[in-house]
Amino acid sequence: MGSGGPREAVLRVPMGDEVLARAAYLALKPEAERSPSDRFSVGVGLEGDVLVIRVVARDTSSLRAALNSYLSWLKAIKDVGAVVAP
Repeated sequence: MGSGGPREAVLRVPMGDEVLARAAYLALKPEAERSPSDRFSVGVGLEGDVLVIRVVARDTSSLRAALNSYLSWLKAIKDVGAVVAP
């Protein structure tokens, strides 16, 4: 199987609350701006209470690794949001 071109994934994650969505965006934005590797790049955005994460990687393994990292951070953010929410 050939390597083909870059791999891409776009996650649209409804956060259920615009404040939590903005907090997640602000937490993830610095990570996206300074990728630790040239194997992938990440963009984060907001659409109301929906956090949008776009990952472009040069191969499937890099895409999976980046997605795992961002999903792990996102879970931690949601868990903290659930604890501190009134």
